Amino acid sequence: MRTLVTIIVFGLIAVVSIPIASVSILLAWICFLLLTIMFVTNAIRKVPANPPHKAILVFLGQRQEIVLDEGLNWVPLSPFVFDFILIKVEKVVQDLAEQIVRTPDLAEIGAKVSLTWLPGSEGKDYAKSLINYLNTGGEAGVRKNLNDTLEDRLRTWAASNQEGPSDWVEAMSSKDEALEVLLKAILGDSLPKVESDIPTTAWMKFFSRPKRKPSQNEIKMGWSPPDPASSHELWTGLQAEFEALKENKKKLEDQVEARMKAVKEIKEGRGTYKQEALGITILRFTVNEISVKGETAKAAELDAKEKREAIGESRETKNLSRRIKKLREGDPEMSLEEAIRIAQIQQGKIKETVIRVIGAATGFGQDAIATVATQGMLNNPGGKPAAGSSDESSPKKSEGKTKEEYREEYEKNKKEDERIIKEAEEREKNKS
Repeated sequence: MRTLVTIIVFGLIAVVSIPIASVSILLAWICFLLLTIMFVTNAIRKVPANPPHKAILVFLGQRQEIVLDEGLNWVPLSPFVFDFILIKVEKVVQDLAEQIVRTPDLAEIGAKVSLTWLPGSEGKDYAKSLINYLNTGGEAGVRKNLNDTLEDRLRTWAASNQEGPSDWVEAMSSKDEALEVLLKAILGDSLPKVESDIPTTAWMKFFSRPKRKPSQNEIKMGWSPPDPASSHELWTGLQAEFEALKENKKKLEDQVEARMKAVKEIKEGRGTYKQEALGITILRFTVNEISVKGETAKAAELDAKEKREAIGESRETKNLSRRIKKLREGDPEMSLEEAIRIAQIQQGKIKETVIRVIGAATGFGQDAIATVATQGMLNNPGGKPAAGSSDESSPKKSEGKTKEEYREEYEKNKKEDERIIKEAEEREKNKS
């Protein structure tokens, strides 16, 4: 079509130039060259390469199934007769908004899905796929369509009593199952077909190596025993269904293997599967996370916290028992109470405060050392807490004090030491 229009235009230019030749050959050539230059300049159009683009040719306002590649293209009499529509064809990475759905136990779960796709699908219908892409609304339209489709299919899967999870706990470990059903919802017949009334997710678990465990719903359907003694007894019910196929067993196995290969390729970002209705090619698809939401999430967090605390307490008790046993083995005469106290000090459960009483003024001839174990009390070498005193009455830390303040504190502590020594002497006299 473009060639025909070009021939017609050059013919018209010649027709216009011939009458002028009767006046002046030079003038005729000048007219021919000027009109030709104007026509060619108008007809050459560039499709940008950065970012990568393709273009759909338009003739008299109608889109044609003709793709213009990046670079210079011939578009005669643009934009009145021929024109083109640019389409950016770089990869689109789409992280869908978290989808909130409910499992059969009415718990809320959220699924985060990410996919990478490319406008158009290579092949003989490439132009048609780009037109379908435009009909969908371009990138914005495809994004919305994918989001709506996945949200609807995810909701159906979560509530299903066959292919879905039985509760939120099972849903948390069902990313692969969710991926498989969502891919089928998007790609449809582009994925290898599996001819069976039994959900394909069950067959994929059955043929996987090692075999994946069944869900509670699949156990209820009788495809696997509730408490298999070993992995060999998994899927015994589905094994019976498989054996009943007789000559069709190999066909089903090949179909399932092909589906598993396709899912693996798409998970790894090596997919080239067409979504013809949207006019795109799916390259990668992953279910990044499935998490519990709402009140169920709070309850689960509380339960997990209690379990962690119980494990910590159990481990701590075992460590304390080992310490006590070791202490008493090293000193058989040590009492249980003393061993417990020392073990707790070593664990940091209680702090040991050492009080040094200066005895030079009383004639003791040596220092008297008293050790007090107090719950949660830090070592305070700068002060001398009196018996029965509280934390508030204990001397404060002496960092940053002046010389006079040090002297004053020294005199105060000295008087306190003398009082304690005097009380000790009186107790000794009373004993004697």
